Amino acid sequence: MIFPVPDSGPSSPEAVLTTEPTIHLDAPEAGAVPSWLDQVRDALTLPDGHEAPAYPSAEVPFTAVHHWHGAAATLIGQAAARRGADAAPHDALRVLHARAAAGEPVGEEVWADALRPALRETYRLAYPREQVWSRAASAASSFARTRGWTDDDAEQYGETYARMNTDVSERVHVDANAVANAAAYAVAFATGDAGEYARAWPFALVQVWAAACAGPGADESATREVRARLQDCLAEAIRLATV
Repeated sequence: MIFPVPDSGPSSPEAVLTTEPTIHLDAPEAGAVPSWLDQVRDALTLPDGHEAPAYPSAEVPFTAVHHWHGAAATLIGQAAARRGADAAPHDALRVLHARAAAGEPVGEEVWADALRPALRETYRLAYPREQVWSRAASAASSFARTRGWTDDDAEQYGETYARMNTDVSERVHVDANAVANAAAYAVAFATGDAGEYARAWPFALVQVWAAACAGPGADESATREVRARLQDCLAEAIRLATV
């Protein structure tokens, strides 16, 4: 999601600010959507190229998805608590997945209502606020200097602009992604349709989970640890669904 900043004179720096992490996903062939398991396995490949463990080639019961998301909700809830955020939405979502995994039908609206607050907090935890703030401050300060502002005034302007820009960008990023993804995943979870789940692109969601748990801008060791834990969660989810 990229927001161009209009050039309206000295009050607006000429810049384009990226407000969310880039998600790298090789474009599939036209009309082709990789299976959810293939997507997730690719997303969990470790930074050094070490791939996630092999999973069954046969179709995995959709129950595995509920076990998988329930475990992820636990990890994200723990990350939220460590960073002073509210873990309640993630706990509620974990309970809902447990009910669904046990065979209880859960309607689309119930899923959407539980997903929206949990996803908002997940995207907020994953949002690279410091990086976006730094880039906005640098761009705004540089712009001000080109207009003849003193260094002190330019720095002050950069900080003010960065604060306002980052707050708005974060809110738009979090809300837009939460609403769109809640709708897509609610359909998949309510119907138990693996195809719908794949079309919601869980590849991207796994990357958001990893950033939320490790923290945006985390070092490689922290990222490896989170991905390894998610690999274990997925393996256990598949085991539970296939015993």
